[in-house]
Amino acid sequence: MKATFKVNSSLNAKMQRLEQMAEDAVKDRLIDIAQSAVKYSPVDTGAYVTSFSYSVGAGRPRGKSSKNRPRGQNANAMRQEGLANLMSDVSRISDLKNTTSITLRNASPHAEAVETKHGYSVFAILRNFYG
Repeated sequence: MKATFKVNSSLNAKMQRLEQMAEDAVKDRLIDIAQSAVKYSPVDTGAYVTSFSYSVGAGRPRGKSSKNRPRGQNANAMRQEGLANLMSDVSRISDLKNTTSITLRNASPHAEAVETKHGYSVFAILRNFYG
């Protein structure tokens, strides 16, 4: 005995929409994290806030030194530049569906000092908000 059933022809389209919604939700989360990272970053020379990068697998992280950079930079402009860098990184993630890990980094030479010595705790704040 055997029974054959037709699957709704729109099932594939519905599954693709669900996958797209899931990808959009992940991108939205990455954007939220990026916005928080630049929001809670200190700005003096702009080196720290513009050194954030998202990476998938291998690749060179973005890292700028504050050495020989003028102090007292426009905080809003530097944060906008940092956010633009991260948005560019998000847009370059070509296969989000099969990506297993995305890393947020700050490769400025003084990132550890900003995080711990100077007490800004940017990554600790991000972990508290986003897990």
